[in-house]
Amino acid sequence: MRTPDDRWAELAAAALAGELTAAEKAEFDDLRRSDPARAEEYAALDGIAGRLRQGDVGWVVPRDDGDLFARIESSLGAPVPVPPVSPRKRERRWVTPVAAAACLVGGVVLGANGAGLSDSSAPSGPPGTLGALERVAVSDDRDGVDVSAEVVAHTWGTEAYLQATGLDAGATYELVFVGVNGAEFSAGEVLGSEVPIVCRLNAAVLRGDAVRMELRDTGEAVIAHADLPAV
Repeated sequence: MRTPDDRWAELAAAALAGELTAAEKAEFDDLRRSDPARAEEYAALDGIAGRLRQGDVGWVVPRDDGDLFARIESSLGAPVPVPPVSPRKRERRWVTPVAAAACLVGGVVLGANGAGLSDSSAPSGPPGTLGALERVAVSDDRDGVDVSAEVVAHTWGTEAYLQATGLDAGATYELVFVGVNGAEFSAGEVLGSEVPIVCRLNAAVLRGDAVRMELRDTGEAVIAHADLPAV
């Protein structure tokens, strides 16, 4: 059963993406005026999104006002540009797309297909083809660990679709891309789990500038790695 909170989450997520219709905006403004706590919550999320937003996220009009949640969910499945960052050794980066802020209020889970990492609707082509899923040969460097991955080239960086089993539950692991000049680009961190991990991680390095991908533990020991084909 839908609740007022569900509607608030939908409207807030659409507002963060800049996709409210005129009628939805009026409804959203009324909700914020009537509930200061919600207005404060949205202001905080909008501030985070403003720091991360780059490019234009939008849908083609005309559109049905009743399909708001479907539009949000569909939009969040698409990559969102990330500001480029000059390479520096071991630098932590804010690489979370604005979609993540929408997820906080929309309850939408981002992840690869439960049946596998590949998306049959994606473009195809040689390594470095924008938007194409590129399967890479991952070598497991620790007994009991099984990691597989695909990478996707974007204009804003490189995305990794990662699937892993055998990682220590609760332990932190970082995915790192290594550039042609040895610079390292963090794609983010994951926690080990007793169940298979399927996730999408992003690094601010162009696919043509990346030569290696490594999954590391907190001691920076390499758990699994893949040498990326030249582009």
